[in-house]
Amino acid sequence: MTKNELTNHDQLLRAAILYYEQNMTQEQVAKSIGVSRPVVSKLLQRARDNHLVEFFVKDPDKQNCELELEIQKKYNLNSVKVVSTRFNRTSSSVLSQAGFLTAQYLRSIINNVSSIGIGWGNAISYFVAESEYITAGKLTVVPLVGGLGLLNLDIHANHLVAELASKLDARYSTFYAPVIADSEESAGELRKSSLVSSALDAAKNVDVAFIGVGNDVETSTWRKLDYITESETQELTDAGAIGDVVADFFDDKGCTVHTDFSNRLIGITIDDLKDIKNVVVTAVGEKKAKGIKVLLENHVINTLIIDRDIAEKVV
Repeated sequence: MTKNELTNHDQLLRAAILYYEQNMTQEQVAKSIGVSRPVVSKLLQRARDNHLVEFFVKDPDKQNCELELEIQKKYNLNSVKVVSTRFNRTSSSVLSQAGFLTAQYLRSIINNVSSIGIGWGNAISYFVAESEYITAGKLTVVPLVGGLGLLNLDIHANHLVAELASKLDARYSTFYAPVIADSEESAGELRKSSLVSSALDAAKNVDVAFIGVGNDVETSTWRKLDYITESETQELTDAGAIGDVVADFFDDKGCTVHTDFSNRLIGITIDDLKDIKNVVVTAVGEKKAKGIKVLLENHVINTLIIDRDIAEKVV
């Protein structure tokens, strides 16, 4: 940071501490730091926007707790957390709270693991954003999927791994491969290369994997970001794909779907996930419910952080 950036950051932090921790009024904060009250209001808003201050509306709904216990018992999971969607909460607010709960879970296990794997997508980006700055110097953060050369960098594994490792003061690796190869042949050659095969081996052998789950193929992130064409979407649908996870599309039996497009993806698969001791899924939106239920029934998921709309459909 430059000197000016440090000064601005300190002013934001000071205003936030005085207002939120010392319970001063905005007028008192203004007087303390020598600015006007409207400036204090803007500072507090910037503190929230920059994640210096975070808070959530807690909904201690009895039914949420009952859903958590029922899902945990039904699928023999390590832990289940359900985020309330009552009163038309926005998708971003639900995602933020799901990300926060995922970050809390990471903190609870961080001293007992040596490596964690990170997937890609919106849910994982919220998890990384909500993670705290703590020291876990013996930890290694590993990407579970390639991602070089794609747009929307902020939701891809290499970027998220580097950001999370920075927050944890941890080591990290980079997956030097595209998530989508140009052809099935080039995908095969990439997987054989020492650089990619070592990245895949590292991904397959993490202690914990943090991943999201895609919607149905038509509304998947792949489709929304134009990583997949209309004809490729139709081919996946015709082949029985109902969702995707990491770099794998799967059917209603939890089996990998093979098409020209899916065979070009570079990353770990559902079968690889089954061999990881603890797969943590964070997901929001009822369109993900069908895919999550299939993954639960096929024992892919060990820990689950979801919203209530999904919980009611998988119980």
